[in-house]
Order: sequence, then structure tokens, then C-alpha cells
Amino acid sequence: MEKRKLNEIEHLNWLIGQPYNISMVITIKGHLEIDLFKESLEKVQKKHPILQARLDLNEEGGPYLIFGVNGLIPVEIIPRTNDDLCKRIVDKEFSIPFERGINCTSPLIRVKLLFSETVSDIVITIAHVIADGMSLIYLFRDLIFFMVNSKKKIKPLKVIMSAEDILPHFYQKKIPNTARKFKYLVWFIKKLIALRKFIRKFSKKHPKEEKLDTKDKKKRNYITRDWVLTEEQSQSLIRKCKNKGVTVHSALCTLFLPDFPAIYNPVNLRKKLAYPVGESVGVYAGRIEVKVKYKKKSAFWDIAREYQEKLVKGLNGDEIFKTFKLITRAVPFKLFAEVMSLETEHSNRIWITNLGSLDKFNEFIASKGFTIKMLYGGVSPTYEAIFVPVFTIDKKIHFQLHCLTPPHTEEEIEKYINNSLKQLSRALND
Repeated sequence: MEKRKLNEIEHLNWLIGQPYNISMVITIKGHLEIDLFKESLEKVQKKHPILQARLDLNEEGGPYLIFGVNGLIPVEIIPRTNDDLCKRIVDKEFSIPFERGINCTSPLIRVKLLFSETVSDIVITIAHVIADGMSLIYLFRDLIFFMVNSKKKIKPLKVIMSAEDILPHFYQKKIPNTARKFKYLVWFIKKLIALRKFIRKFSKKHPKEEKLDTKDKKKRNYITRDWVLTEEQSQSLIRKCKNKGVTVHSALCTLFLPDFPAIYNPVNLRKKLAYPVGESVGVYAGRIEVKVKYKKKSAFWDIAREYQEKLVKGLNGDEIFKTFKLITRAVPFKLFAEVMSLETEHSNRIWITNLGSLDKFNEFIASKGFTIKMLYGGVSPTYEAIFVPVFTIDKKIHFQLHCLTPPHTEEEIEKYINNSLKQLSRALND
């Protein structure tokens, strides 16, 4: 049995609390053999050692990831009765925590197979403390790869067993050894909230609002909305991006700028860390917040270029690691939870994750009789966050929006979608 403490990135995701899951489903057209599916899942677990780990909170100095004492990934086989069943399951999976502690023997991943003779849905849910969004894409890829190459030998990836610090060596020196800076942040937030309440008390612009109990999860519901561009719209936008010298991701973010002055971009850190992690499953993601003031009179592509310039600047600097100047392994869970429980101002912030095109992957598996027809899911929405995964299948760009209500409402979500489509029209006509 081996164990190690959580690294800095894992610790940050653990502090968010449970449930904080990633859940995705792919719909596969073609006959899927259940026994072969289970065998392939076992091979995936052997390839990625993190899928054999459990989270132990009971030992002093924890939490720890414990390896070598767990069983297989639990699989539930469900009859596929309709196309929307898998979406409802994913939405529920967001809010189901994983078992943790000294007596736990289950890994931090579970799988559901919605089976029919011609079309099946594969639902994978994994704790965000051990995996990021790209990990789910790699998991689906490896799972299908082993199904169509059943005799292929497994090469386990050992990198996740390393106990060394995962952040770049030049940045490790900047990480605080104590939580003192974070305590100052807590003090500052409390003072800011007190000042805001005092100002609102005498302001006519801010009528008295009903206080939302953010701790009562029963009062919250998940909202998910998905929409798809036509093939003509999708390919036209991609061509425009090439002609204008703007990345597709920057253009996608610009679609939402009228409603969101600050957009978070998940960043794949796999090539920026202290040691090579390649395509192993793990949480190797950071973030960059890009703020661009939206100007109605400016051309869409001028705004998109400004967004891209700020994004590139952030990617080339220390921006993606600045979170760890405050939130490190020295910050205890109780102190972080205190910040999360404070009454905060509703801020319009959105996470846009571009998962890229699945069409090349489809070309590979099509020769084996399979086709991915749909992908759905993302990260468990937290209190204020809105998550929008974007990807391409069959040359069509798909959008999905995940959030909680309250604080968000059905009406404002519809407004965000409609405004993004208006911006798309501007982009195609500019």
C-alpha cells in the first residue's frame, strides 16, 4: 500500500468540498459488448493508477491518497429507454458525493452504462480532486481504444505516484508555508462585506433583498441548457477565425462578453508542471481570468483580438499559478470553508471550456463500427459559477451551460444564450 499527500492543485479542489465532481456521458452508435466493455474498463484502471486511489481524511496531516487497497471501478448497467435519460443521470451525478475515509474501499470514480443493442450511453463520474476535464476525454478515448483493440497490452502510467511537488520549480519558492496571507484575505473580505451592507442600508438603489441560505442545498436546483450551431454557422465561424487571425476559443469567449465582464478560462497545465504527466488522468488544470470591457460600437473581431491578446499574455506569464500564492496546502479546510460561507456579492463570472473537435476521434473508431453521436456534462456547478463546455461533433459546434438556481434564474440563462447568438450573428456578418 502506498500513500501520498495531495499536491497543491488537488488540495485546492479538495477545499471546494464535496460533492465537487466531473460527470460526462458519450453516446455511442454501434453494438457494444458488455463483457468487453467491463474488461476495457479494468484495463483503463490499470493504465491510470489514480483510478485505484481512495481519499483518506483520518490520518494526521491528511488528506492522503491511498493506493493499492481498492476494488474495481463500480459499473451499473441500465436499460437505455430514451435519449434524454443519460442527461438526467449526469445532472444527478453532480450532487452525489464519493465515499471517503479509512474504511472506504471504493475508488473515486463510478461508471454507468445505459445499454441498447444499437446505441449506448457511457456515463463516467469522477471526483474533481483527482481529475480534470481533459482527463475525462482521455478516459473515454482509452476505454474505446481498448474495446476496439482488445489484445493491446497495457502500459501503466506511474507518474501519478510521485510525491514531489507538482508546480514548476521556479514557482515553488513563492508558495507560502503558512496560511497567514489567506487569513488577511478573510479579514479583508469581512470588512468589505460590512462596508457594503452599511452603504446599502442608506441607499435607495439597493432595496432590501431576501437573504439566501447558501448552506441549504435542498433549495438549489441544477440548470442545464444546451444548444447547437448549424454546420453552416459552425464552419463559417471557424473560417472567419482563420481569416481574422483569432483563435476559435477567443471568439467563443467574445460571444459572452456582453453579459460577463470576467471570463475564466481553464488551462491545461500538463506541459507546464515540474515533471511530465503526458496524457495521464489527474487534475492538471489551472485558470486564467480575462477581463475585457465590451464596447457595443466596436467590431466583434476587434474585441476578439483584444481578448486573445490578454489571454496569450496570461498564458505566457505567472497568471495561471497566482492562486497558489494564497491558497496552498497550508490553508486548512475550516478556514477556506469560512470564506465560502461568507455572504458575497453575486458576480457574473463564467467558465468556458473548449474541448475541441471529436470528429478526428470519430474517424478512428468509425472503422471499428462505432460513432460518438453526443457528449454531455461538465463540472459540478458551485454557488455562483456558470460552466459552459464547448465542443464539435459532425462539424457542428455544441454549447452546454451548467449552473445552480438560485442564484441564477431561468430567465437570465435564456438571456445569456440569446445574447450569445446575437453576437454570433455579428461575428458572421462583420
